[in-house]
Amino acid sequence: MILVTVGTEKFPFNRLMQWVDLLLKEGFISAEEEVIVQYGSCTIVPDKVKGYFLLPTNEFQNLLKKARLVIAHCGEGTIDVLAKNSVPFILVPRSDRFGEHVDDHQIELAEVLAEQGIPIAYCPGDLARFVLSPQAVRVSKVPADSYAYASSLLDKRFGSDPAAEEPILGWQNYLFSFWQKLTVKRPIFSN
Repeated sequence: MILVTVGTEKFPFNRLMQWVDLLLKEGFISAEEEVIVQYGSCTIVPDKVKGYFLLPTNEFQNLLKKARLVIAHCGEGTIDVLAKNSVPFILVPRSDRFGEHVDDHQIELAEVLAEQGIPIAYCPGDLARFVLSPQAVRVSKVPADSYAYASSLLDKRFGSDPAAEEPILGWQNYLFSFWQKLTVKRPIFSN
């Protein structure tokens, strides 16, 4: 069974749905293999799949355990969940250019993860190669690993109230920026 998930983002990720549909039509995914798609706000759902708008957490976890492989968007929460499981997965970053997110932070995250050896799909061919030969990988650092550390640094720098001395970026972007810098082992602040 293949599990495809796009998370809960309010922007449709129809490009990924079209890629999965193409893999099914071209036979890269066997017609006999069950494909379960959590499609969220997508307005396109591939033919011949079991589609769910959202999946309850326990049901999602059960499907992860049964899956042969996972195709997922490159969301921080999704990466945290996938890293805790041994199922092979490939990430597809959402792009601002296609109206899939507000910016390109998923592409930036994908670039950092690719340096760790995490499979990333930038085109249907990348997905096809992975589906034909999936390999489990170990994620050495996930976004959640760095949030507590980054939060403590933010508290030291700005105080415990984020509104008291608001940083230029929002907390999420600020934490993501810290996580990127920690992951690639560059200094966080330079004087």
